[in-house]
Amino acid sequence: MRIDQIKKGLEERGLDAVVLRLAENVLLATGYYVQIGGLGLAVVPREGRPALIVPDYEGEEASVPGVEIRTFPAIRLDGPPAGPLIERHLSELIEAAGGTRGRVGYEGSFEAVAPPTLAGEPNAVALPTAALIRSASGGAEIVDFTASLEQIRSIKTDEDIERLTVVNEVAMIGLDAFKRHARPGVTEVGLAAEVEAAILRDGSGHRGARVVRGWATIASGPATASGWQYFRSGTRTIEPDDVVMIELGTVADGYWADHTRTVVAGTPTAQQRAAFDAARGSLAASFEAAVPDATGDAADTAAREFCRAAGFEQFPHHTGHGTGFRYHETRPAILPGSDAVIEAGMVIACEPGIYEEGLGGFRWEDNAVVTATGARPLATSDYGVD
Repeated sequence: MRIDQIKKGLEERGLDAVVLRLAENVLLATGYYVQIGGLGLAVVPREGRPALIVPDYEGEEASVPGVEIRTFPAIRLDGPPAGPLIERHLSELIEAAGGTRGRVGYEGSFEAVAPPTLAGEPNAVALPTAALIRSASGGAEIVDFTASLEQIRSIKTDEDIERLTVVNEVAMIGLDAFKRHARPGVTEVGLAAEVEAAILRDGSGHRGARVVRGWATIASGPATASGWQYFRSGTRTIEPDDVVMIELGTVADGYWADHTRTVVAGTPTAQQRAAFDAARGSLAASFEAAVPDATGDAADTAAREFCRAAGFEQFPHHTGHGTGFRYHETRPAILPGSDAVIEAGMVIACEPGIYEEGLGGFRWEDNAVVTATGARPLATSDYGVD
């Protein structure tokens, strides 16, 4: 299905083929999550089957039905150099697609990108990649295909939803660890380490997940009142009755989830309980409003109105965004004034929150797939504020 969508996009843009280098787009086209960014490319022709170009040690693992596999030697120095062989493979595939006489697409406008399996080696598409494609295509016109890829990625297939459900379930392992360990005497960085360790240790192998990792960020105490900003875990020790907030990104085999939770490390006040309940109710309201053909503004407004009715001023940030092939995706934008149209099959992350000095910050974020009756959470935890 994905290949058909990409081919349709190529036809609409008058392109002979597209060359994909970003891990997230190679995954989109072939289902394979590359190990090192850049050392793995996909070529999708307008006609014919797609191909993967990967290091020889990944050849067997990368075998996907219906996808041609081409390999090159990487890392080792006792064979032919990798660069010329990659370009030769690319040239042959582009020529077979007719690209040397026409137009070839590439990922020209992606600035935020998802890391590959080895997350310490993120990759980008810049001038060297464009030069490689231009050289391999013998001077064909190189065309930015980003907008088409973004649209294709925004609607998830049944297989995508299944794999996104898995990563959301893995995220719950981390969020349960957050709940257990958010106690007085624990440092923010120590709590983050417990969450990430639980995801790696207990999430690996969950429903067959092979590559699993989590990135946890913790804020505690007075700092949570500005928790709508980006924050970093610090060495601060959590004190009795502190508000504690986690922002968590999770990946499983190239599929991403985005979550937030807030608890009190002790006994919450009545007003804190009310703020917690309002944040969760606002989330439910935004999901209920996220029906096909609704706008991002409508889902955002539903969250803010619920919050206001509960007696709180709503958060100064957006209500939500897309997620799936990257931690944060651009479509749909769920924020005031957004005319982005919500469509069935989109996966959204909504994160309404309440932030007040003296009260703290309370946010609850889950991921949900858009259905005819609203957005359905892919997985969630069921615990309270204390």
